[in-house]
Amino acid sequence: MALSKALNFCRSVSTVSSELLRVCIVGSGPAGFYTADKILKAHEGAEVDIVDRLPTPFGLVRSGVAPDHPETKIVTNQFSRVAQNRRCSFIGNVSLGASISLAELRELYDAVVLSYGAESDQALGIPKEDLSGIYAAREFVWWYNGHPDCRNLAPDLKSSDTAVIIGQGNVALDVARILLRPTSELATTDISFHALAALSESSIRKVYLVGRRGAAQAAFTAKELREILRIKDLSIEIREADLSKTPADEN
Repeated sequence: MALSKALNFCRSVSTVSSELLRVCIVGSGPAGFYTADKILKAHEGAEVDIVDRLPTPFGLVRSGVAPDHPETKIVTNQFSRVAQNRRCSFIGNVSLGASISLAELRELYDAVVLSYGAESDQALGIPKEDLSGIYAAREFVWWYNGHPDCRNLAPDLKSSDTAVIIGQGNVALDVARILLRPTSELATTDISFHALAALSESSIRKVYLVGRRGAAQAAFTAKELREILRIKDLSIEIREADLSKTPADEN
C-alpha cells in the first residue's frame, strides 16, 4: 500500500509535534484496549489508534465469551470509555499485511503494538481429524457468537444425539452448556440468530467430555461446573474412579 493510501485511515503526520507520542495498536481485544488505556493515562500527549481487521472491536470478549455470560462482557463498557477518549480512535476493516504493512505503520507511528491473538488452529496430526463433523472449539465458539469468519460453519447437529468434546477446560464446558441448554433460555442472550435457529433443531441430547485424566484433575473452574449443573432436567454422570487423586495431584 502506498503511504498516501495509508494516510486515508491514519491521522496526518504533518501536524505531529515533537512532544506528541503516536501509538498504533493492532488488535482490539482486551490486550489492545488495556494497553491503550494505560498509554493514554501515562502520557498526556499520547494519541492512540486501535486497528482491527474486523469492523467491530472487543475481540475475544465479543467472539470468545459464551453468550450466557453477560457479566463477563461488562468489561466492554470500560473499553468503550477508552474508545471515546478524544485521543483514541478505533479503525476497523484494516488487515495488517494486506491493508497496510508493518513497515508502513512503523513510519507513521512512534510505536506499534501487536496485540492480536491466534486465529488458526494447530493440526494434531491425528488420522482422519479432517473428517466432516469434527470442529475446532474456536470455530464452534465463533459460530455461536456470530464471528463473520465462522458464520457459515453449519455444524451437523441433527444426524446424531451425541456430541464428544475433547478437553475438560472452561471452553469445553461452555460448548457443552450451549449444546444442552434449552434454546428458550439461550434466546434471552446475545447468541447469534443463525446458531439459535440451528440449536433449536438440534438432536444433541448427550455430551461426553473426554480428557487425559479424570474429573478431579479437570481444568474447568467450579463456577463453570455450577452453571452446567443448573441446567434443567440435565443428568451428569461421573465415574467414581475418575474422582480419585494421586500424591502428584496435591502438589
